[in-house]
Amino acid sequence: MISSYLSALGMFAGVVVALGLTGIVAALRGWRPATRRSRRGRIRGRLVRAVEELPPGWRDNYRLLLAGAAGAGALMWAVTGWPVHGLLAFAAVAGLPFVLYPGGSGRAEIARLEAIAEWLQQLASVRAGGKPLEATIVDLDTVPALLERPVGRLADRLRSGMPARRAYRELADDLGSRIGDDIAQLFIDHLTSRGPGLARALSAQAALVARQSADLRDIDAERAKARSEARRVSLFAITVVTVILVNGSYAQPFATPSGQLGLLVVGVLFVASLLWLRRMAVLEDEPRTLLTAEERAKEIEGEEA
Repeated sequence: MISSYLSALGMFAGVVVALGLTGIVAALRGWRPATRRSRRGRIRGRLVRAVEELPPGWRDNYRLLLAGAAGAGALMWAVTGWPVHGLLAFAAVAGLPFVLYPGGSGRAEIARLEAIAEWLQQLASVRAGGKPLEATIVDLDTVPALLERPVGRLADRLRSGMPARRAYRELADDLGSRIGDDIAQLFIDHLTSRGPGLARALSAQAALVARQSADLRDIDAERAKARSEARRVSLFAITVVTVILVNGSYAQPFATPSGQLGLLVVGVLFVASLLWLRRMAVLEDEPRTLLTAEERAKEIEGEEA
């Protein structure tokens, strides 16, 4: 009976590791489900954003870290013979960068806002010469590195003959923020008015974004205290758990089927507490003003129905 119980528990742990590894790799590779976005889509977005907030060394090599985490989990399982030990080893290695660099850092958002302000100022400078907005976007030679992807997509859409209004709405979806919606709305309003004040409006928007970036930098400095506390608590807890699992006498209560279940519950509660600490330090996104692609699709389906 115990062997069958352990077999079932092992299969469960293996499935959790496999699904977690597959889901993380798929999210990092930009996979999108064929169906409409739901809660899974939001989770995927948060996962990608969390990885993007890591320092470059961790961010660029996170897939390798996942492979190492899977190897560590398999090795721990093989050495101890207990699947939950392997699952915890996998989670510890895969989550290490998030423990060392707790979420909530606004540095990535600050850099993105600065890039947006720079791009808007570039558009304003070129537009001041009387060049049409669409041609300005397409012909602009230098774009801030952080915006190369969304702005490049926008330029490609405009070149392909996509209606400018739709192209600007999709730019807002690519930026996925309140600022992105404001910029798209500014561009859309210009399609209607075609007034001469666009250069001034772009400069004013650039100044507003730059001011928001400066304010966010001040807020982020205050939030750094909460992140530092979360790091200390997390590292202390991981050290204690590691000592317990490595020490044979301390780990003995977990070397039973019921002990494995208890260890799994403790592990889940520990991860939940880390997520809670991370949420405390996270800067909440401003609500968007334009409908998202999913909301627009639902609106169209409702009209057709």
